[in-house]
Amino acid sequence: MDHDLLFIGAGPAGYEGAIAAAKKGLKTAVVEMDLPGGTCLQRGCIPTKAILHSVKAVKQIGDFAKIGVHVEKYGVSLEEIARRKVRIISKQTRGIEILFKQHGIQLIKGRGQVTGANSVLVDGQKEVTARHIVVATGSKPAELPFLKWDGQQVVSSDELLNLESVPATMLVVGAGAVGLEWALIYSYLGSKVTVVEIMETIVPGSDREIAAILKNELIKQNITIYTGTAISNPRRGERLGLDFRQGEKHWQEEFHKVLLAVGRLPNSTGIFAPGLGLGLDPKGFIPVSPNLETAVPGIFACGDVVGPPMLAHKASHQAMAIVDFIVGKRPVVHLSQPAAIFTFPEMATVGLSEDQARQDGRKVTIGRFPYAAGSRANAIDEKSGLVKVIAAEDHTILGAHIVGAEAGELLPLLAYAVMRGLKAEDFKELVFIHPTLSENLWEALGEIGKFSIHI
Repeated sequence: MDHDLLFIGAGPAGYEGAIAAAKKGLKTAVVEMDLPGGTCLQRGCIPTKAILHSVKAVKQIGDFAKIGVHVEKYGVSLEEIARRKVRIISKQTRGIEILFKQHGIQLIKGRGQVTGANSVLVDGQKEVTARHIVVATGSKPAELPFLKWDGQQVVSSDELLNLESVPATMLVVGAGAVGLEWALIYSYLGSKVTVVEIMETIVPGSDREIAAILKNELIKQNITIYTGTAISNPRRGERLGLDFRQGEKHWQEEFHKVLLAVGRLPNSTGIFAPGLGLGLDPKGFIPVSPNLETAVPGIFACGDVVGPPMLAHKASHQAMAIVDFIVGKRPVVHLSQPAAIFTFPEMATVGLSEDQARQDGRKVTIGRFPYAAGSRANAIDEKSGLVKVIAAEDHTILGAHIVGAEAGELLPLLAYAVMRGLKAEDFKELVFIHPTLSENLWEALGEIGKFSIHI
């Protein structure tokens, strides 16, 4: 065998899994047809957060007068924002390549196809063998049946990353994380942005109360949002026209650019050679066992290609869990996955929403603490937001949801509580630094455990 373990795909799952394997003494390789880092680094998580950091400065300048700072003149350079984004991506890409060299991981350029239990064919020419194979090929943006990309008027987030120009008007189709972050970016860059979502709430599937707060905050930032609304009948011209339907209400609008942010599809086409005995489910995902192993022993799959939630951190942790299973037969543990949207304010969530808990027939206790009641939130003028904790009747924490400043940074403590099945009272003696936003967590937990002070 050429290798002990071979990953197909060098995204968060492939490159982090490979490093974890190499550290455990496995001879490891990664097949990648693009640059290491995958969608997250090259076209998704990292570049969008870099741009959002620039855009947040624009928002803050607009807010400065409220805190006694007056800015008379400033400029925004799309070219400089784009250059900074490229520098960040390039630095982190080089970092992955350096880590591969440090740990003796072979990076094989090309498209990999699994042709046997221990073999992968690269670009249809070179065969590479390994005792174990992990498919971590990720996902790609989806289109609508009646509305396809043309790279000009109708685009995916990939085209928006170029920041070549700011359209006068933009429609974002889909109010998930990708759609809302891009809506915010282009709104602050000068577009009149409209978001349309066919479901009744933004961020479908999230806690309704938290999503409603975020929706209101985005509307305050000059973003038009239509929920429970369908679009149809695209008409191409100088601008793209569409029909809108919301209940009994019908109307038409035109836009200079339309972003499709309607979900993602697995990169699974052609990944297995015909006759291998490995098929895909009806949605194109790879079926796997609880230990993320396919029907062929020794061939595993993880990340977006095995199904939702499609999150970079889920993918990397699954890959590392596969390594632990291969090395020590440690079963893969499946936990509730935290998630965040890096809007202004941020939204972060883990575990059950209020609706989900009640639909399960549980008697729940809910702890809430508004940012407006927190000392640090007032001091830094971040008063919009809410910490919401869902607990069982015995106060075991089932879920947690935050909308507000630094929500993504605050959530891990509550995610740990959900993972470990902790109770609200377990945090009573935990001392939080004052004044910090993290005190909001203690207060929300305290409303459940009857030890809160400021609410």
